[in-house]
Amino acid sequence: MKLVNGIQAMLVTPFDSDYRLNEEALRREVRWALDNGAEGIVATPSIGEFLHLSESERVRAFEITLEETRRRAGVAAIAMTSGATTLETLHYARIAARLGYDAQQVVAPYYWRCGEAEVERHFRMVAEAGDLPVVIYHNPALSKFTITPRFAGRLAEIEGVVAMKEVLTDLQHLEALYDEIAGRIEIYNTFRALLAGLMLGAAGGFINIFAVPASTALLKAFRAGRIERAEEIQRRLNRCFPRGGEETLGHLGTTKVTASVVTGIEMGPARPPYMAPEDAADRIRRRLPALQEML
Repeated sequence: MKLVNGIQAMLVTPFDSDYRLNEEALRREVRWALDNGAEGIVATPSIGEFLHLSESERVRAFEITLEETRRRAGVAAIAMTSGATTLETLHYARIAARLGYDAQQVVAPYYWRCGEAEVERHFRMVAEAGDLPVVIYHNPALSKFTITPRFAGRLAEIEGVVAMKEVLTDLQHLEALYDEIAGRIEIYNTFRALLAGLMLGAAGGFINIFAVPASTALLKAFRAGRIERAEEIQRRLNRCFPRGGEETLGHLGTTKVTASVVTGIEMGPARPPYMAPEDAADRIRRRLPALQEML
């Protein structure tokens, strides 16, 4: 199945109060994303705490997510297969392929710093293994590696690399990135730069679960030529949800709280030591009505 254009929902992984995988909440989360316009589902992404899960937990989350996704025709299923090493990534890629996923999302190796030769080797080994098509996930705050537009152009030449999820929002970077990629692979943006990406030619966005309804509305407005409406949704999106991204203290915990507030599904806490500010839920509840007016 081809990776579909549109909104790809990046899930959080729900836990109970004892930090165990909450399977029923995960099923409800997938259904909620699909009901709110997601055209693809990403299992255990960064905000899904893939690196905090045991192998059995991660595989179980893969299974549940895929089961629920396959209940809807035409929806892409993407697994975050990343690991600290290429061999670990290949291990999860084989598991996801065996289960029946359509593609894999892969970030540059993290913890130890890598150079371009090592990062290229990483993506090349994963893509050339042929388990699943590769979506490169550019997240320099977490991987400690910045994919420059020039280097992205080189990675786009690797057979088996089909797309890139870009988390950066700087317009000059995005313009250079789209110029270097030159349509050889698809580019998907984060929700904070979704409209800018669409105007540059994005295939859609890889979107945190809580921003799926608004991003779906933004994409619909853009496709209908209602640019002023799309601009207003983008502004309200960025006002509603905390800015600063992965480099901000409390980001992971706040993401779990935000997902709970927006979806109405109790996602539980992030795994220790990660925490949310005490007022995180109140802040989201105060901001949310202005965004929901546009939906």
